[in-house]
Amino acid sequence: MADTNTPGSLLVGEGVFMKGSMRVPGLASIDGKLEGELTADTVHIQTNGSMNGRTTASHVRVAGAVTDTTIANKTLVIESSGLIAGSITYTDLEIKKGGSLQGSINKVGQQPQNFAPPSPPVPPVVAAPAPEPVVQASPAPEPTSAPTSASPEIKAEAPANAPASDMARKPRN
Repeated sequence: MADTNTPGSLLVGEGVFMKGSMRVPGLASIDGKLEGELTADTVHIQTNGSMNGRTTASHVRVAGAVTDTTIANKTLVIESSGLIAGSITYTDLEIKKGGSLQGSINKVGQQPQNFAPPSPPVPPVVAAPAPEPVVQASPAPEPTSAPTSASPEIKAEAPANAPASDMARKPRN
């Protein structure tokens, strides 16, 4: 049997399930199922392969399924049969027709942004005019000839040449 695995590489064949934390200096080719944490220079998830966990590599190519966290420090290629979901960070991104990308997507070197759906514009607030004060006119009292109090009515008249202030100081009898 020929050795197809080069030194420093990992090959997870179809039907193989691996769980754990792996550091691979070269290529990690996954055609089986891998769960956990994978750090490599290059990661290829083959058509039958799946990775669930944190995947970190310079180059990531997905033809199978990758879920959870993916960090592609240089290139991320999603083949037409590929599905990638979760928190995705990349430098260069290529999605082939039919490939699927779901989750939060951030470019390397940029701060993650939370996007909310746009909200409808808020109309400007216009102050309503203040209501006009309501003034009710009361009918004027009817003049009466009889005094309304028990004290006698005192009338003061100022002389024609006297200022009005003198009248206030000097009462007349």
